[in-house]
Amino acid sequence: MTKKDFVFLFLWSLLILFLPGFSWWTPHTGLFNFGDLYFYHYPLRETALNCLQKGQFPFWNPYIFGGVPLAANSQAALFYPLAVVGKIFPLLFSFSFENLFHLWWAGLGMALLGKSQGLKSEAAWILGISYGLCPFLTGRIAEGIPTILASLAWVPWAWTAFLFQNKILLSGIWALQFFSGHPQFMIINAFAMLLWACFSKFHKELLKTFLLSSAFAAFLASIQWVMTAQFLFHSIRENWTLLYSLGYSVDKKEFLSWIWPGLGLKGLMNATTPVSVILENSSAFPGLIVLLLAGLGVLKKPFSFFSLLIATGIFLALGRHNPAYPWLLSHTPLHFLRTPSRFSFLCLWGFFCAAGSALKSFKKSAQVPLAILAALSFFQLLILNRDLVKAQDAAPYLRPHHFFAQTLSGKPGRVLISPAIGNPDKAMMYHVMNVNGYEAFYLKGFPDYAFRSEGRPAADASRSYLQKWDTPEMKDLGVNWVFLKPDSIISVSPPNSLAYFVNQEKQRLPGNPALNILNENHWRISGEVNETAKALVVSEPFYRNWQAYWNGKKTSIVSWNGFLSLVVKPAKASGAFSVDFIYCPNYWTILILISMAAWLIWFSLVLKIP
Repeated sequence: MTKKDFVFLFLWSLLILFLPGFSWWTPHTGLFNFGDLYFYHYPLRETALNCLQKGQFPFWNPYIFGGVPLAANSQAALFYPLAVVGKIFPLLFSFSFENLFHLWWAGLGMALLGKSQGLKSEAAWILGISYGLCPFLTGRIAEGIPTILASLAWVPWAWTAFLFQNKILLSGIWALQFFSGHPQFMIINAFAMLLWACFSKFHKELLKTFLLSSAFAAFLASIQWVMTAQFLFHSIRENWTLLYSLGYSVDKKEFLSWIWPGLGLKGLMNATTPVSVILENSSAFPGLIVLLLAGLGVLKKPFSFFSLLIATGIFLALGRHNPAYPWLLSHTPLHFLRTPSRFSFLCLWGFFCAAGSALKSFKKSAQVPLAILAALSFFQLLILNRDLVKAQDAAPYLRPHHFFAQTLSGKPGRVLISPAIGNPDKAMMYHVMNVNGYEAFYLKGFPDYAFRSEGRPAADASRSYLQKWDTPEMKDLGVNWVFLKPDSIISVSPPNSLAYFVNQEKQRLPGNPALNILNENHWRISGEVNETAKALVVSEPFYRNWQAYWNGKKTSIVSWNGFLSLVVKPAKASGAFSVDFIYCPNYWTILILISMAAWLIWFSLVLKIP
């Protein structure tokens, strides 16, 4: 980097630091968002941190949807190094810091990528600042999804390592991108890199780099992706309807916003379309100068890689408006990604590639008009981000509900929180087990179970809407309280147990064993075995990683009522018993050893890189 680059870097750092104003680091103040940060990411991250502080690993989350894997959810960012900020500083500050750091990191990465491809400092930083401030990134702050921003911030760094065929650095970047919490954009970007490798004159070397880096990254991130993949294939995404997979599709009118975005706060607040849809579908605007330069680049090379990338992005982002897309969903793993509009990132990256190509051809005589265009684009992005990146009082969202916490916190039983109250995930913060929830994906048996309970569909792609508490399903799930109004909790009588015996005819037997919830991953049930009992029902979702030990000896667990767990009673079991019901991912110790060994090898190889 030259002295000029360090000046740009210093100015870029100051801009990011003060972009949201001067109060974002004060108590109870965070970065503005429309709620997802407080409704989802904050409770999720706090629950994971709370488990770690108690000296246990957060494998399981019993507080929403009747129970759902936690560590397997990559959005908890358990292994992402930057998330350690939340273990030292208040979590609200941690999220704000992470968001601003990733904007800064994205801009720096794009500028260095431009420099590595022969652009002069001014041109490289035009691309860097435009990428860091484009609404595709800053809109993730307003949307309240820090994991997407984190993943996008690593994209230019991945391309730099890829183009230099640095397999070691690329594998580490991909692993960190996976750990950051949103693998979807890692996969979309990797697809773009694969396209480049296929069409480049250095295709053999680049394909080799791609494949070897992918393999090494798989070892580095094995501690996360194995659990995540298992969860994904046992979640609603494995067999959900086309309606969910096509929900976020860009239409023809929304393509116009890529040229001149209508992302002002008034437009968002007054829109009849959900805010998340607007931010997902209408944010592929790279900045005025990048758009103009991209147009020049495409005109000069209409059949280039970036033209292919833009066309591919449009083709996939159309989603339900593309007749071929449903076929792709049926014959490829695309249905796991859920959001077609996110393929608009391919267009965005194509715009920046085309703009970089155009900048390479500019002569010195064009520097003055280029500087004027850069200034206009910069101020346009600043005006646009005035409504997307700003400080916000978080107290109304995070203020504790003392009545709810004092009444229910830590009690053995579940509560049905009315969907009308909102934010079902806040139950996590009080250690209250809620049958409703809000989650990116959850166990696939839950929607059918909810349907049987309600007599109608009661769950969509990310949220459940259970309202009846007096059904057999809610009794089996151990619902003992109903929270219908802010200061009104109904106690179910007689109380339902979270563990009970059934006979050969699958009938519930009288009398309930004692239950001790030692922690989120470990239940202990004890008492006397009923003579006619054939099995013990435990009101936690059936999932292959649960293990049961009857008086110290392992016994089988099968599915009960299509969702819960049935612990098989050993043939000669009688009298006093104790069952330890423990959750631990398969091959956990092996995964730890593989990842640790891979990272040790990675660091040893990095230190040898000149």
